[in-house]
Amino acid sequence: MAKRVSAVAHGALQRLPYVRTASEIQEMKFWRAPVRESNRIVDPIKRAKNHTSRLINMQLGKLSSITRQASLDFPALRRMHAFEREVVVLTLGQGTYEKHIQKLRKVYAMLHNTGKQYERECQELRTKQEAVDCGLRCVEELRKIVDVNAGTLREAANMAKVLRGLPHVDLDKPIFAFVGAPNVGKSSLVRALSTASPEVDTIALIYCSCPIPTTSCQHHRGLTLYRSTVQVANYPFTTRGITMGHIFEEGISYQVMSVDNHLAKSTSYRNILQIADTPGLIFRPDETRNAIEKLAIAMMEKTQSSIGFVFDPTGSSGTPTADQILLRDELRHRVTAARPEHKWIDIISKIDQPSHDLASLKDRLGACFSVSAQTNEGLVELGDGIRQVLTESACEDGFLESK
Repeated sequence: MAKRVSAVAHGALQRLPYVRTASEIQEMKFWRAPVRESNRIVDPIKRAKNHTSRLINMQLGKLSSITRQASLDFPALRRMHAFEREVVVLTLGQGTYEKHIQKLRKVYAMLHNTGKQYERECQELRTKQEAVDCGLRCVEELRKIVDVNAGTLREAANMAKVLRGLPHVDLDKPIFAFVGAPNVGKSSLVRALSTASPEVDTIALIYCSCPIPTTSCQHHRGLTLYRSTVQVANYPFTTRGITMGHIFEEGISYQVMSVDNHLAKSTSYRNILQIADTPGLIFRPDETRNAIEKLAIAMMEKTQSSIGFVFDPTGSSGTPTADQILLRDELRHRVTAARPEHKWIDIISKIDQPSHDLASLKDRLGACFSVSAQTNEGLVELGDGIRQVLTESACEDGFLESK
């Protein structure tokens, strides 16, 4: 089966252009680059005017590549993948991305108009020295415009740097996301399933693309779990976020949204699937949700992620079971509306602890996984279920051949 190609570009944030600051532009060599006079023009005044015109246009050409072309290399938000578009808005604020790009284009417009004004003025001059002086004045004026717009250039440069440095979710690869209310045991499940050690209070997007290390491992029904160290990158609008890693099985890498861990079964590895441990969500109106809650919802609605909703029926999480059910039903409805073909499983955690709501919750949910990260009860079955969901998603999306 051929791999499905997205109609919308993604990975755009990692390809954003480098924007030079005013100080960097002022130090560039083109300001001092010589322009040869034409030997074909006999008249010295006309030759000087031609020299000045070519000098101005050379300067404008360099400045165009620095400002105008850079602004054109920023993709329009509407051309980005919906998840990346949401990340940009949550990171910068509504309209900020477009505003900085437009201001960068205006900087070049000012430079271009000034250069052309001096070029026209030069054609009216009557002496060689006046023509030479006109070119020198133009260069100085262009430098002044760069300095006057130092703030605009710096803001655009910082914006590009921030967006390029955002945690990367490979939207070409299927994702499994653990979601639920705060403190229901999502991170504990990630830790138990992947031998990772996620920090609940410092959540970040973890991306693991390195080869599998050969350090501490354990086995679950033929699945080998490896511990490793990976890089961490935080979203700038929060100290909490999405954690991500990979699962490797049968020579295929399942990208796991967990922390610093890999699961492996063979020695041939390709990054295919991802698993996410998202921050806790609260059942409340969207307008009262913070940026990181909106990011978690965007992950569910705007990527091809399979969902595992985690319940804590013990009451220790601080969120009543009834509210967790309301949250689950809201999210299930939203994901179904956005992606009717999504995959969803329900997970009840902390079953080693006493709970009055456990039996009624099981009756309410029907098919679900009941697990304990403390005693490992149900973890093998949950791991098999996740593996099956990820493999089915990979087959449907063309990453694996159906058997």
